[in-house]
Amino acid sequence: MFKRCEGFTLIELMVVVVIIGILASMAFSNWLSMQATAKEAAVKSNCHTVQLTAEDFAIRNDGVYSSGADALANGTTLTDLLPGGALLTNPFTKQDTEPQWGAHAAQAGETGYVPLVENGVNVGYTIDGIGRDAALGTLIVLTSGQ
Repeated sequence: MFKRCEGFTLIELMVVVVIIGILASMAFSNWLSMQATAKEAAVKSNCHTVQLTAEDFAIRNDGVYSSGADALANGTTLTDLLPGGALLTNPFTKQDTEPQWGAHAAQAGETGYVPLVENGVNVGYTIDGIGRDAALGTLIVLTSGQ
């Protein structure tokens, strides 16, 4: 007499949609966390690039480090020695603003370069980077001789 319907009931479909929604929200939060971790890794990479640039400058300048604004005898500056001869990209703002020559990093994604001066001679540097939250403090600190 009654013909049995084939397929899923509305309740079953709603349960499946809810489960898919829960799984998607968990995946999205993990994706956001991984994205922030990747940006912090890019800050560390920027700091290391600035360190290599500072050491390159010192080698070319008879062991004297740059103040950030100094130029070699041929007019080459620290910025010129960076890859591509241009400032590095802040991974959080996507702007080419890094490093902050002569200043410590203060905002998310910034890389700071501060020279160490003894008797009027630049004898070293401190390079620091800030992660996603400046309130948490410095993500990485590199100094000359490391």
